[in-house]
Amino acid sequence: MTESLIAPNTNTHGATEDLRPPGSEEQAASDAAALIYGGPDAETAQTAEAEADAPAEEATPVAYEPFVLPQGVEVDTAALEEAQSLFAEARLSQPQAQKLVDLYAGKMNELVQRQISAAESRQKAWITEVKNDPDLGGRRFESARAAAQRAFRRFGTPELRRTLDELGVSNSPQLFRFFVRVGQAVSEDRYAGVQPGTSRLSAAETLYPDTNNAK
Repeated sequence: MTESLIAPNTNTHGATEDLRPPGSEEQAASDAAALIYGGPDAETAQTAEAEADAPAEEATPVAYEPFVLPQGVEVDTAALEEAQSLFAEARLSQPQAQKLVDLYAGKMNELVQRQISAAESRQKAWITEVKNDPDLGGRRFESARAAAQRAFRRFGTPELRRTLDELGVSNSPQLFRFFVRVGQAVSEDRYAGVQPGTSRLSAAETLYPDTNNAK
């Protein structure tokens, strides 16, 4: 085939021959581009190599030393283990994970302190309410408290006392009023005496006389 001065020659596969002189600027630019981008095959090879290196790094397990907790702060063990799994998934370092643990412990401590403060305020408010009650407070407070304690000593148990303390209702005005009435009923039943031929009324029957008619 005759060489064309206008159209570049093609090889037997139809590819265009590069007729640029080896030392020309065009050839240098082409060689530089080939170094930067080696074509689809080279890009695929580089991607595969990068992906092969990444799992090896991520496969390294992340282990943490025991975290430092503020004195008196208890953390749920199950919650801490779950948090460690998240820390490892995010590949946090020991100091980074410790900062999150400190934040959690601090927030939990603040919550506990607020709950304690609220419970103490509620107890004080209840005591003030009882002392200002027209039937239980004032000059009647000491006798009312004696009646309530008398009822508890007779009918209460250590388990009941622990339950009341755990619930934080030992000073509830309504509960105090109930024990006062029980104590007064027991005292009246003991000292008023019983008429001959009559049966002794229980404390419940004295507190709730309507139940007697139901018998």
